[in-house]
Amino acid sequence: MTKHVLFILLTILLFSCENTVTEEMFPKTTFYSSFPKRNCNLTHFLGENLTIKSGTDTLVLKISSFKNYNLIIDSKTEDTLFKGKVCKFRGMFYFNQQLNDTSYWIYAVKLNNNLIYGLNYAWQQLYLIDKAIENGLHKKLVKYLSEERIRLHSDKRELKNLYSGILDSLLPDTILYFAQPSLNQFDTTRTITPIDADEFELLSKVYPNPTSDFVNIELQQKSKIIYHLTDSKGNRVLQGQFADRKNTIDMSTLTAGFYYLILIDQTANYKETTKIIKIK
Repeated sequence: MTKHVLFILLTILLFSCENTVTEEMFPKTTFYSSFPKRNCNLTHFLGENLTIKSGTDTLVLKISSFKNYNLIIDSKTEDTLFKGKVCKFRGMFYFNQQLNDTSYWIYAVKLNNNLIYGLNYAWQQLYLIDKAIENGLHKKLVKYLSEERIRLHSDKRELKNLYSGILDSLLPDTILYFAQPSLNQFDTTRTITPIDADEFELLSKVYPNPTSDFVNIELQQKSKIIYHLTDSKGNRVLQGQFADRKNTIDMSTLTAGFYYLILIDQTANYKETTKIIKIK
């Protein structure tokens, strides 16, 4: 049994078997509210079918995304492993498991090429948060603290700092396969990709997206930025440097599919990534 499945089963036990489950089995930490950003479409990043290697286990996951929540199902057992809001902020994904109207568990996930951190370590993340708060760290997050219970605020910037250290301490799982969603699931009538100011510091606009030939890239300010364009497998297909605030990339010779635009600010040692859809 994977650790992520154990997390879900213990959640179920919390509500269905309260007489047989002791509080000591559960982490002390809960959050007063969910992560303060809208739900994102997880299939855009992990695909609709995801196969990962976690230790000696191979997990085959089916992912569905809806307006207000994402759903992850074990394809072999048909068990629901996660149902809830997933938020993306500064390169990490925050999974929100609602316990009641004012109580949530939140754990984080990040991607690095074919490695995925945190997806199978939800339970461990919560215990690591317990230890961090009890050791006097991240005091700005604390709403209530006692020997039995820890209640935290959901401040996105403080949570970014908290989970960055936690994910770096966890062993990653390996992505063996992921299936991108069909191109026809995207609204091709939209011409400008909205850029979340909280998510990007370099990018301002990407349009048209989807595109059949040229895509315009607007930066938040004029700067020398290196860019790489990779396909869905991580192969670099284009590269160059932006010198102006408004720039253009010619994608007319590329095949239809999903591409990732990576912007690199070498001076600040910082990079951002966004997805571009190429249609015929």
